[in-house]
Amino acid sequence: MAKRSLPILSDGAAKKILRDLCKQHNVSLELVTQMIEIQRENLGRGRQIGITQDFSAAIAEFLDSASIVRGE
Repeated sequence: MAKRSLPILSDGAAKKILRDLCKQHNVSLELVTQMIEIQRENLGRGRQIGITQDFSAAIAEFLDSASIVRGE
């Protein structure tokens, strides 16, 4: 079964609010989108084994790319 599109990511007004919140809190919209997708991929599993590692990897990748952009 195909995943349904989430309104927060597909509705223009909702995505603008999310984008503004990300900007306000200095968080990448791409990171938030990736975190949502990780959560969705793990739905329906009895225990969400591995989700913490997936979240950690996504955050680490975000921080690494942010430090490259800043030139650190």
